[in-house]
Amino acid sequence: MSIWFRPALASLICLGSELAEAQSSGRQVTFPRGATATEIRGTLRGSADATLLLRTAPGQVMQVLFTSANRSCYFNAFEPGREEAVHIGSSAGNEFGRSPTVAGEYRFQIYLMRNAARRNETCRYRISFEVTGAPGGVSAGVSDRQMRDQCQARVASMYAVRSARIRMAAIRPGADGPSIDGRVNKGAEGIKAFRCLFTPARQLRDVMAMTPDGE
Repeated sequence: MSIWFRPALASLICLGSELAEAQSSGRQVTFPRGATATEIRGTLRGSADATLLLRTAPGQVMQVLFTSANRSCYFNAFEPGREEAVHIGSSAGNEFGRSPTVAGEYRFQIYLMRNAARRNETCRYRISFEVTGAPGGVSAGVSDRQMRDQCQARVASMYAVRSARIRMAAIRPGADGPSIDGRVNKGAEGIKAFRCLFTPARQLRDVMAMTPDGE
């Protein structure tokens, strides 16, 4: 695992967010052998921020979940080769996903909002990364695996859960396109049923909440 330091440019961190100017450390996200998910915990204080780098192949499914007890602590996400954030945590929330991913290095920047940074507050955070699906043809959008990956990523974002809490049945053909039924374990909120609906070309078009109380 390599760690290096570089100055952070606030103009690259967000558009429209109030961020603290800081020194950034870049840390490569790695996965245990044979695993598709990993979690990183850290602490930052005041105007400090942290940068995590995750390399993906084209055609995979990525899900990122961020947690912090400090409500002024967020993360932004940047796609490979882009200097503008595609996800700004202070307005978009604590979940981010891509299906399919593009080839290259995604960048994730964790920070305290300006007022919290000026008060020298502390942010203790957890951020989990999950990347599934083989690169290239296997996850190009027509295989059974890619369909399940698409369904899983959308459901994880919709219900704000990790993929491990999702169970899916077999793909079922239909006149209007195939579908996948499944259940989500929401802990204290109970078990929620869902159905992923696909086009005849096997592209995900919608996720229906099948439990009467919805999400």
